[in-house]
Amino acid sequence: MKGVILLAPCNDCINPTTGCGPTFVNETVCVEATVRIIPDVQCGVVETFCSGPPTIGSCDGTLMPECSFQVSQSICVQVPLTFSATACVTPNGIICNEDTIAIGRCPESAAGCTFSQGHFTTHPDLARVLVASSPEGVVVLGIDNQGLSFTVTPSNVESVFLNGVPTPPAPEDPPFANQYQQLYQQLLAANLNVLNGATCENVVNAINAANDFIANSPEGGMAGAPGFQSPLAEFNRGEMEGCPEHCPE
Repeated sequence: MKGVILLAPCNDCINPTTGCGPTFVNETVCVEATVRIIPDVQCGVVETFCSGPPTIGSCDGTLMPECSFQVSQSICVQVPLTFSATACVTPNGIICNEDTIAIGRCPESAAGCTFSQGHFTTHPDLARVLVASSPEGVVVLGIDNQGLSFTVTPSNVESVFLNGVPTPPAPEDPPFANQYQQLYQQLLAANLNVLNGATCENVVNAINAANDFIANSPEGGMAGAPGFQSPLAEFNRGEMEGCPEHCPE
């Protein structure tokens, strides 16, 4: 037997008050299904970049209320299917393999690649947007209210990249003062890169290790900060093995 099998409750069956059983019956059937793939596109952080110097006068062409264009991407969709006699999938339409308007990305697009700590220093607007995009709207360097941890908000993110983590929690005296400021900066940059879609297992482990070190640091700091700062800087430069490459700048 071949076809789409739809099993529905048998509403006119009467359960006998007497009899023998239950008796089981079975039938081998061929179940067909039409898989429905629904398109879904998520928009990440939107940035704009100047293209050439400003000019005096109106734009060339006809002014429109907005610009729109079609973008398509070929993807491989892996669908796990479990067949049973009670499953039914209905069809829908999807447009595939249309020509794209342009291939590539903006030169400073951050999605899927890493930016250095220096880039975030010179692009504080991007840093503020990424901090605000976190689930809590903040980035904690360390663990909440433990050790020398510090909470970064959109309003103070720029100061972190300018050696501006206040004392406390940051150590005041050398050599730990500078070492911890550098650790805060690289840890923050790594978190921002992860928030922007550049991540890997190695950097997650490095971020967790740095958070634990900061959270367990006594007042005034302790030795070891450079050892936790170094792998974070390596990730931010796009040089950590198995992790995303550095963005073109």
